[in-house]
Amino acid sequence: MRGLNLLLSACGAIAALLAWRALLPLMPVDPEAASMAVRLGRACAALLPSGFVLAAMLAVQMAGRMWSGAIDPLGGQDTVFLRVNQRVITNTVEQMAVFVPALLALAAAVPAGQMPAVAAACGVFALARLAFWAGYLLGPLGRAPGMAASFAVVAATLMAAAWKWLH
Repeated sequence: MRGLNLLLSACGAIAALLAWRALLPLMPVDPEAASMAVRLGRACAALLPSGFVLAAMLAVQMAGRMWSGAIDPLGGQDTVFLRVNQRVITNTVEQMAVFVPALLALAAAVPAGQMPAVAAACGVFALARLAFWAGYLLGPLGRAPGMAASFAVVAATLMAAAWKWLH
């Protein structure tokens, strides 16, 4: 089981890198992004897909509560779906708590020509969270690729931001 989890995690991390490389040429270079304020604004806009993914998770959780009748989250009547979905939401918020400030720090530090890489990271993060959500709903092992892909984006963004600000 651990070996399969490790293999799926490695596949997820590699998929994140490949997705980033595929998205990179699709992201336009904005000559106006020479200003730090513009870069920060563009980075905030690039975070919107992740916000939409989180909002979808919340909407599904609310609908699931209404459909199952488990209105009280402390009432002990949560279905497996509600418990799994809540863990997905919690983990997504935890990941975003590290990713968002790291991304903004990176956007503030890079030149305009590197902003497509920042925007591509946001796209991959949102896709990775969707993969995590779908995989977790399939089963515990199914979450490994999305979790590894998410963590790869978060860790790379955090390290890149630290590197830029320290050098």
